[in-house]
Amino acid sequence: MTVKPLSLLIAAACMLAAACGDPGRRAFEKRVDRLLDTLDATVGIALLTPDGETIVRNDSLLPMLSVFKFPLALAVIDRAEREGTSLAQVVEVGPEWLDPATYSPLRDSLPAGGGTVTLAGLLRWSVSYSDNIACDLLLQRIGGPEEVEKYVRSLGIGGMSIRADERAMHRDIAAQRLNAARPSSVCLLFERFLRGGLLSGENEARLRGWLENCASGPNKLKAGVPPGTVVGHKTGSSDRTPEGIRIADNDAGYVVLPDGRRYCIAVFVTGSPAGDRTNAAVAAAVSAAAWEYLAGRR
Repeated sequence: MTVKPLSLLIAAACMLAAACGDPGRRAFEKRVDRLLDTLDATVGIALLTPDGETIVRNDSLLPMLSVFKFPLALAVIDRAEREGTSLAQVVEVGPEWLDPATYSPLRDSLPAGGGTVTLAGLLRWSVSYSDNIACDLLLQRIGGPEEVEKYVRSLGIGGMSIRADERAMHRDIAAQRLNAARPSSVCLLFERFLRGGLLSGENEARLRGWLENCASGPNKLKAGVPPGTVVGHKTGSSDRTPEGIRIADNDAGYVVLPDGRRYCIAVFVTGSPAGDRTNAAVAAAVSAAAWEYLAGRR
């Protein structure tokens, strides 16, 4: 039998006592548990508080969908910086990329025969607008989905598997389950990014701006916090199966409290037969519970 050092046992006991003695945390967890009972789906939740506490529910590998475009952006910018490539570099988008059957505001902005966009432009389209063509162009540049997973692992973060590009996921709906993560791992990645040092200061600011101007999911995490609150996030939604099941309806990111503290939160709704508004309302309600718990905590 392995005996744990006394210091670790004392630390664990202190954490347990703190959790048991925090009425705000208990109220938050009860509120979340009641929310989980309202939806016939698996809802994975992670909250990483400003003090480094992690609260989770159903923290297993769940389909990410377009949430994976956040680690993709980190991996692409990291590669560009290491190779000395400017984000102002121009990228050709040929007509072979202009798939009419996928979601792509980038495609709609280009002439029918294709055109050009900067590397920064591809990143903005992918992060802020969840553009599928921009995403796959970025994946091609770094060598495929596995390179994104490899980058995340290099940061010491596990619990994330990235195996498919957008084309693969649209050819076969089953492939939409291949890119998966624990909600807690996604929160850890956001927290690691916010700590700084992964990218240059200029590119960190760029990526925060793209996340904080995310055009999708205004009725998810953002709907649970007061208007004007800074929220950097990335959504991810799947197709529905022939049976009407939404494989995933996700939102994950960070929230800045009035005093400048930040917390990270992920809500992954998996396998839901409910309508999109109902799924989004669960994410918004979890977000509201987290805000009320942490905004009043000092």
